Amino acid sequence: MKEKTMIQRNTTKTAALMLALLLCPLTLMAQQSAFNANHQKMALLPGEVYNVSVVDGKLYCYASDVLLVAQRSGEQLLGFWADTTYVRIAEGVNYVVRHPSTGDLYFTKTDKRGNSVLYCYKEADGKKGKMKKVRMGGMDVEHPTFSTDGRIMIFSSNERRHSYGGDDLWYSLYENGKWSRPLNLGNRINTSYDEVTPSIYRDCLLFSSNGHSDDHAYLDVCSSRLVSTRVIGDTVGMLQIGRCRVQRLPEPLNSSDADDFDMAIDTLHNCGYWVSKRVESDSDSQLYSFNGSLDGVLLWGRVMDEYENALGGVRVTARQIGVPVCNTVTDDEGFYRLYLQCDQYYELLYQTDDYFVASESINTAKPDEEYLIAETRLDVTLDKLLLDERIYYSDLFGHNVDIELSDYGREQLSPLVRFLNDNPNMNVWLSLTNDLTADENFNRLLTEHRIQTLQSYLYSAVPSSVQMLFENACQGSENCSTGSGLSRLSVIISKPER
Repeated sequence: MKEKTMIQRNTTKTAALMLALLLCPLTLMAQQSAFNANHQKMALLPGEVYNVSVVDGKLYCYASDVLLVAQRSGEQLLGFWADTTYVRIAEGVNYVVRHPSTGDLYFTKTDKRGNSVLYCYKEADGKKGKMKKVRMGGMDVEHPTFSTDGRIMIFSSNERRHSYGGDDLWYSLYENGKWSRPLNLGNRINTSYDEVTPSIYRDCLLFSSNGHSDDHAYLDVCSSRLVSTRVIGDTVGMLQIGRCRVQRLPEPLNSSDADDFDMAIDTLHNCGYWVSKRVESDSDSQLYSFNGSLDGVLLWGRVMDEYENALGGVRVTARQIGVPVCNTVTDDEGFYRLYLQCDQYYELLYQTDDYFVASESINTAKPDEEYLIAETRLDVTLDKLLLDERIYYSDLFGHNVDIELSDYGREQLSPLVRFLNDNPNMNVWLSLTNDLTADENFNRLLTEHRIQTLQSYLYSAVPSSVQMLFENACQGSENCSTGSGLSRLSVIISKPER
C-alpha cells in the first residue's frame, strides 16, 4: 500500500534535522498566481514530505520526522521553523495534526505489534503536556483529520471488518467528551482499492484514491461533500456523512503519471498546499502550492482554425471589467484550462499571431453544487488574418434596404475591429457593393449611405491611427453585383510602407 511506503521513516536523522531547523529557517520559492497555470514546488524542505495541515491560517508540515510550522509576513511565506511542541512528545511518530478547535496535537504512532495507534497531546503552560491514547475500537488509525468545528474526525484504516477492500476511510463523532465508535464512510467513497490521506476543506472531504483514478497504479486527489443535504436512497434515517458523489479533481492537481497524497487549504490566506510525487525522477514526495480558492469552475476547451486544425500557443486571457485576472496558453493539441471563481462574469480573449482576436463571455454559475469544482467546455475557432488578400463579409445590413448595421453584421465585423485595436498602425481598404434591385442608381445610392454607416461605426470603434479607405464599388452593372442578391464588403489589410 502506497501510504505505508510513504510514511516509513529514518528516525536516526531526526535530532540533526531538528537542530538544523531551529538554527536556520528555510526559504520558499515564489508561488504562482493560480493553480491552473503552474503549480509550484516549494524548495528546500528537508527530504520527503509526509503530510500538511492548516489550523487558524498556520501551515504545518510533517517532513523527515520533523513537525514544521510556516512563518509569514502578511501574505508572504518566509520559511519553516520546527514546532518546538513536537520536541516534547515521543519519538516514532508517523503523523501529526492539530485539532482546529482545541489546538491539541493528534498524532499516530506504531506500537510493538505494528499497529498504528492514535494519541492526543494536550499542551500545558510552561510544563510538559499530557499524552493520552484515543481508543478507536482496536482499529489502526492513519492520517486523522477534523472538520472545521472539530466535531467530526475522519481517518484511513486497513481494518478488514466492515471494509470494502484495501484501505478505507472511516469517521468518528465527538460526543459527550469522547470520540464515538468509528463507522465506515460507505461505498460511495470507499472502493476495493485504497482510499487514504483525508483532509477537510469547508464542507468538503478531500482524499487520495487509486480506486477512483483512471489508472489504479496512481493515487489521485478526489473530493466529495462531507455531509449530504439531500435524502438519497438508503440514507433515510441515517447520518448522511459520505453519501455524496465523488469527483476526481482536474489537472494540475492530478496528472496521469503522478501520485497525489495529501492536501490542505488555507482559507485565511486564500491558498492551498498538496503533497505529491509529480514525476518518476522524484524519489520523495514534495510540497506544492497554489493560490486562490479551491472551489470554482474549471473552464477548458480547444482552439482551432477554420479548417479544424489545432492551434498551439494561443494566449487565453480571462478579464473582469476590462482587467485581466488570469491567463494561460494552449498546448500543442490546442487545449487550454483556466480556473475561475464561481458566480462571476468573465470576458475571454484568444490571441495569437496571424489570427484575428476572438472574444467570448461566460457566467460561471455552478450547475451542480455537489461538485467542488465544476467543469465547463468552450471551444473557439480563430479566423486567419490574411494580409494583402481580400476578406469578404456578406449581409452586414440584413435582407432589406436598411442602412443600419444588423446585429449579425456587427458580430461579423467584431474580429476585424479587435484586430485593428490590437494593431493600430494598419492600412485598410474597404469596398462595398449592393445588388438589391435592377436599378443601378438606387443600388449606388444605397451603397453610399451604407458606406457612411460603416465609416461612422469603424471610426468610433478603432484607433484613429488606422488608415481606412472606403470605396463604392457599385459603379456599372458588372461591378454592382454580389451573386448573393444582397451585399458584400471586400476588405484588404496591409502593413504601412516604410
